[in-house]
Amino acid sequence: MGQKGIKNIGFIFSILLLGFSSEIIAQENPPIPISVEVNTARNLNFGTFTVGATGGSLSVSYDDILTPNLDVFPLNYGDSPSAALFDVTANPGTIISIITPGQITLTGSNGGQIYLSIDSFSTGQTFVTTAQPPNVNEVYVGGTLNIPGHSEDLTGSYNGTFTLEFIHQ
Repeated sequence: MGQKGIKNIGFIFSILLLGFSSEIIAQENPPIPISVEVNTARNLNFGTFTVGATGGSLSVSYDDILTPNLDVFPLNYGDSPSAALFDVTANPGTIISIITPGQITLTGSNGGQIYLSIDSFSTGQTFVTTAQPPNVNEVYVGGTLNIPGHSEDLTGSYNGTFTLEFIHQ
């Protein structure tokens, strides 16, 4: 009867060892596919302004604050200034870096040129997504117009496009 008890203990030990070794060789789940979708929800708008003899700059921050510098004067006419808004859909924890295009030349309806730089981000230029799809991560983007001194060809309407690259890791 004593030997029979020893054999049972050895059998139980073997079962536990097999159970432990199967966990070591288990295959890891495949990584979650990274998919990033970016949609424009609102365009960047500097509103209406006038420029004096020396020119200057006009900035719209990511939180819609308009800041004129030097000889640039915003007018309370037409559209209100606003930052651009991009809706970013990605898995939570995705690291996104935003690459800007550098200075962009905008040509007005009368042939004048002003220069746009994208320089203000609500999330910073690198951020980690937190919203679970289908919810979006809102990214507000502001910029600065550099405007030369007043001349006849600066009058008119200025429109343009810029491209931001949203790089995911």
